[in-house]
Amino acid sequence: MNGSILGGLGIAFAASAGLAWAATAHETGDSFRVCNPAPLFARMRAQSGGDRWGQIGVLQAQGSATTSGLAGHARFTEDLRTGRYSRLFDIDVIGRSADVYDGTTLWAQDISGGVHALDAVFPKALAITDAYLARRGYFETKDAPGEARFSCAPERRAHGQLLTIVRVQPPGGIPADLAINPVNGTVVSVTERLPITTLVTRYTDYRRVAGLLLPHAIASHTLLEPTDGYRFSVARYRLSPRANAADFAGPVEIHHAIMRNGSRSTTVPMMIEGHQLMVWVSINGRAESPFILDTGGHAILTARAARALSLTGKGTGESGGSGPGTVALKYTRVKSIRIGDAEIDDQPMLIIPYPYSFYERGKKTPLAGIIGLEFFERFATRLNYAGRRVTFTPFANFAYHANGTPVPIRFQEDMPMITARADGCLGTFGTDTGNSGALILFGSFLEEHGFTVRYEHGENVIGRGTGGADTGSLQTLGQLTIGAHVLRETRAVFTHMRSGAFASWTEAGNIGYSVLSRFVPTFDYADHVMYLETSANVKPLPMNHTGLSISKNEPGAFDVELVRPHSPASRARIAVHDRIVAVDDHPASVLSGADFVTLAEQPAGTPLRLRIERNGHWRTVKLVLHT
Repeated sequence: MNGSILGGLGIAFAASAGLAWAATAHETGDSFRVCNPAPLFARMRAQSGGDRWGQIGVLQAQGSATTSGLAGHARFTEDLRTGRYSRLFDIDVIGRSADVYDGTTLWAQDISGGVHALDAVFPKALAITDAYLARRGYFETKDAPGEARFSCAPERRAHGQLLTIVRVQPPGGIPADLAINPVNGTVVSVTERLPITTLVTRYTDYRRVAGLLLPHAIASHTLLEPTDGYRFSVARYRLSPRANAADFAGPVEIHHAIMRNGSRSTTVPMMIEGHQLMVWVSINGRAESPFILDTGGHAILTARAARALSLTGKGTGESGGSGPGTVALKYTRVKSIRIGDAEIDDQPMLIIPYPYSFYERGKKTPLAGIIGLEFFERFATRLNYAGRRVTFTPFANFAYHANGTPVPIRFQEDMPMITARADGCLGTFGTDTGNSGALILFGSFLEEHGFTVRYEHGENVIGRGTGGADTGSLQTLGQLTIGAHVLRETRAVFTHMRSGAFASWTEAGNIGYSVLSRFVPTFDYADHVMYLETSANVKPLPMNHTGLSISKNEPGAFDVELVRPHSPASRARIAVHDRIVAVDDHPASVLSGADFVTLAEQPAGTPLRLRIERNGHWRTVKLVLHT
């Protein structure tokens, strides 16, 4: 929901340790060749203001903005000398958010009011490019070492205009494609390739303001979530000769951590169901409900939970996740979110109409949603998987005194990233408590480092997340190294998703339950560090011994989604699309998907009796669990 008067969206989606920003065509299919656009840029400067550009130090736009069907205000400020920028939004229901680049660090204030630096490799490179665009660095084109590189594509007609396409890549930045109207010298759009999608920002309604030709309508969206961008209608510009340092200071956190009952920290029970980490959360002082605790997530309510809380949503947004698609969402605002004695007030929450398979827990209280960034930004969070406890401590009260290994974390938009080695190959991994499965390695990393050649095709697996199913093959990774910790023979999923979060070309993978549960991790977002203590109670993670992948899409049955060849399930002639209506004489209506996972992970040799329905015919089969 951020942008610039003339630049790209300041949201970073992924990061990697050491990247070469390939000058390949984005989503346009254009063929770029090295060119010298200096004459074109000289004409653009002359047509849009000429020497007047040298007299202005700061450009500030203020006006109305809409995003996800919600209205509000925006203010963009750019330092034309240094490229510093500030992008502030205040939107109905959603509230305040900001990206501020102070010339060194890109700061993000998310909609919860929390603040953290976007300091991973990709957002730092994106900020360099956006700063270059903010100061109109292309007006200063010189044929000198260290300057930006340029390439051009054939002219293209769009919306009745013949456009000149120039790709610019400043030193240390990412490429940005400028579509330029050669007749009046205006930038029509800027296109930037992000890790899992492409961002397009369009500029129209150019008018003269104190001698400068400036856009008064700016619209930005990604190709993955085309309806979830913003439109900024500029009501007025303020032009100043000098910058005000306060305009580019990092945002100040709002809605601070609150500790009830005079507590300095709070420890609450952790639930693990089907390897999914959950905690009990109270919204608006109401009875507690289970929520996924997700380092990479935002405050989300299921539509069912929102109705139970008498909360109505506004807006028409979209959200993506590990799956290939997106889901619709609305926004609401709550007075408080409390876990134990830890609380934050006046928070926006997303309402997402998740399917039954997401929130079902058999006969237990349904899952109500996800809690994530808003708590991790305000509380040091210690996860004791073996002891089934989570401890939240406000940063003002926190000092780490245990013997864990400090592992630096960096941030994309909201996911903490760490550097690790898979079979000795260095990469950046999302550290994701919302991932209830195995370590996941992404396609670009696998191909770059030859994993697809060294490892034979493994067992097919299916996972589920926001946006739908994600697929991959189950492997046993030789070695995973995180700081001083070396994990051998680690279960991993190799995925080659073409869309969704797992399709990122800048990340190596995603670390979830199968790795984190071997430790007692403490997340300290304030100091950008994760402490990893070796757990004394680590047990080998059990495996699914049925050969089945199932989902529960209705109360009365488990739907079979995948059957592994030569497994107990295949020998019992169970097939995809079969429905399991009972397990060991317990009807499916009293069992959850997590219950089925627990039953499937019993020791080899354990018998299971399954009642199967196929096309209106029923039969009972006996499976003997086998590795």
